[in-house]
Amino acid sequence: MTHAGLPDTDEPDHASAAPPALHGVLVTYRRPGDLAAMFEGLAQQQRRLDTLVVIDNDPAESAREAVAGQVAAGTAGGTAVTYVAAGANLGPAGGIALGMRHVLTHADDLDWLVPLDDDDPPRSPGVLAELERFATHLRDGDPRVGAVGLVGGRFSPDLARGVRIPDELLTGAVRADWVGSGNLPLYSVRAVRAVGVFDERLFFGFDDLEYGLRMGAAGFGLYAHGDLWHGERAASGRLALDGSPDRTVGDATWRRYYSVRNLLHILHQRGDRRGEARLVARSLGKPLANLPRHPRLGARNLALNARAIVDAYRGRMGLTVRPAGKS
Repeated sequence: MTHAGLPDTDEPDHASAAPPALHGVLVTYRRPGDLAAMFEGLAQQQRRLDTLVVIDNDPAESAREAVAGQVAAGTAGGTAVTYVAAGANLGPAGGIALGMRHVLTHADDLDWLVPLDDDDPPRSPGVLAELERFATHLRDGDPRVGAVGLVGGRFSPDLARGVRIPDELLTGAVRADWVGSGNLPLYSVRAVRAVGVFDERLFFGFDDLEYGLRMGAAGFGLYAHGDLWHGERAASGRLALDGSPDRTVGDATWRRYYSVRNLLHILHQRGDRRGEARLVARSLGKPLANLPRHPRLGARNLALNARAIVDAYRGRMGLTVRPAGKS
C-alpha cells in the first residue's frame, strides 16, 4: 500500500501482494559507450532491476536511440525501461531528482530505489542480489532503514569532511551518514516519500551526502555492507591508509568549484558554523600555502575557491560553472 507520507505506525506495511521491486534511476550525458556497458552490467546481474528510468541530460537527446537499441536487442534483460529527456543538463543531482519523481508515481512503499552512475556499472554479477538480501534483513529488524549500499561514508560537520572508518570495523552492517551514488545505494521508497528527492540545486557533487544527512535527520538509518566494503578497499589497494587530508592542490577544475560551493551550502543550511569556518579557511588557506612553490596553480585554485564561497553565501546554486568534457 502506498502512502503520501509516513504511516502512523513504525511497523512495515505487508499489504502488498508482490515482493519488493528494485527501481533503477540512471542519469546519462553524452556517454554512449558507458551507457552500453551499464546495460550490459545490469543484464548480467543475478537480481535484475524490475524497472529502469534513463534520464538523458543532453538537450540533443543523444541517448534516445541508444536506449531504444538496447531494449530492442534484449540487453535490458527483461527490465522495463523508460527513457526521459531532461531537456537540459540538470547535472547528476537534478537528473536523479527527476528520475526519483518518476519512480514515485508507481512504486510501492516497500520497494527500493537505486540511483546509478552511467560510468560505474556493477562490478560483479551477484552484487545487487547480495545488497537486496542485506537490505531485506536489516529492514526486517528495523522498519526505519532508509538506505543501504556497497560503500558508505561518515561525515564530521566540525571538520567539514568525511572521516575514514578503520578497516577492521568493516564487517556486517556499518552505520553510515551517506551512501555514494556510485556504490549502488538502495533507498527505501517509504523513506524517499518522507524526506523528498535529491536537492537538484546542487547540480553536481555532494548531492548524496546532503540526501543522507537529510534522511538521517528524519530518523532513518543508513548502512553499508561492511564485508563488501572491505572487499572494495582491498581490490582498489586502499587498505591500511591513514586517512590524512592531502595538503597539496590539484588542478583548478569545475569539479573543485562545485565541491567547495555545495559543501559550504550544506553546512550553512544545517547551521554547522564551525564546519563552515573550517571549510572556508581550508579552501583559501591551502592555495595560499601552495603559492610560493606553485604560484600559478595556487592562484587558480584560490580564485576558483573564492568564487565558490561567494556563490554559496549568495545562494547562486544550480549550473553556474559549465562542466568540461562529457561529465
